[in-house]
Amino acid sequence: MKKRTKFYALLLAMVLSLTQMIGAAVPVKAATKECSHGYTLVNGIGIRMHECGESVCITCYHGHSKRVVIPKTFKLNGKTLPPSQFDSDNGFSENGVKEIVLPDTVSSMGYWDEEDVEDGNIGFRGITFYVHKGSKAEKAVKRHNPYKYLKDNTKPQPVKGTTIKRAVRIEKLAKLKWKKVKCDKYEIRYSQKKNMKKSKKVTCGKNKTSLVIKKLKKNRKYYVQVRTKAGKKYSAWSKVKTISKR
Repeated sequence: MKKRTKFYALLLAMVLSLTQMIGAAVPVKAATKECSHGYTLVNGIGIRMHECGESVCITCYHGHSKRVVIPKTFKLNGKTLPPSQFDSDNGFSENGVKEIVLPDTVSSMGYWDEEDVEDGNIGFRGITFYVHKGSKAEKAVKRHNPYKYLKDNTKPQPVKGTTIKRAVRIEKLAKLKWKKVKCDKYEIRYSQKKNMKKSKKVTCGKNKTSLVIKKLKKNRKYYVQVRTKAGKKYSAWSKVKTISKR
């Protein structure tokens, strides 16, 4: 009888140990928060998967902020997706929201049929939207909703400049050669003064990398610089290169 009791006690200990090992090996999946409408809740915003499966829809709002900034992406069903649509004004106006900042990816502001249009039940009541000029979001809100433009904080990219590789003097001529870069045009200026006062300018096409300057005065030293042009913008002038006198 004692042997049988020890056997069952040992078997029970093995079962408990195995159960603990299995429990430790299987991670517990974090519960997804849902709003009162049954949608996934992220920072007070209810979202659902869009029919296309490549974006999310904003379904409702359960917070109480006056200014709501819609995130550029949401995590849903293991994917990181941008918002593309508002289903309706469900909770935004009634919860006191006055401003909504939209990411550029939002292209639709809800489903409205002809009856809604006739009754005037369109748009978000008392809310001003903030969008980037020229974005999908601007096009989506401008039909029925008041909006303002967000400031574009992106810094303009400087135009890439170039450098003069050689400046060879041959009597009254000077042959220049510069490094080729991606641009629309090259502009060359040259002068007898290092500060480039009273300089003369020559423009070359984007495929040229050399230029012959003619009618230089004998026994006079010249200075030359080059810069690039892309669109309406110019790069900085290159370092001054000396053309020796002859």
